Amino acid sequence: MSGFVAERRRVYPGLDQVVLRSLVLIGAMGSIVAAQAAGARPALWGQVLLSALAVVLALRPESSAGTVLLVGLAYVWSMTTEPLSPLVLAAAAGMVLAHQAAVIAAQGPPAMTVEPTQVLRTCRRGVMLWLAAVTVWGLALLADALPDGRLVYAVGLMLLLCLAVGAVALLRPRR
Repeated sequence: MSGFVAERRRVYPGLDQVVLRSLVLIGAMGSIVAAQAAGARPALWGQVLLSALAVVLALRPESSAGTVLLVGLAYVWSMTTEPLSPLVLAAAAGMVLAHQAAVIAAQGPPAMTVEPTQVLRTCRRGVMLWLAAVTVWGLALLADALPDGRLVYAVGLMLLLCLAVGAVALLRPRR
């Protein structure tokens, strides 16, 4: 009598998926190191928790661990003694790298190969996110140098006006 015997198969991820999932870990750890270099001293349990979240996100990039990880990394940065340090750009780069690598890795099962055009598109978005962080950092340095009072409000209103005009110009329907 013959019968069916289930065979257990193991599917291993390709090299591209391994690289993406490693970039999640590198980005998260780089952000923690940048915050510590700027003066943050998070508790050991917080570092262990963020490291565990990074590992979970690397293994399950579609999980909500990414949101909790990014909030935790932002909290670690908020503990720095120098919040306007240039190291904030390194921390932002690490957060963007972890997020973008997880987004790309979450687009299919681990055995699926990664499409180069999708990687390029997502990398462009990541660069734009990082440039937005650079812009905000530069504006924060500028605002920190301004004297207190009405001038700060006037500069803020002008920036909001420029952003509104730019958004209207970019979102105008094309013909």
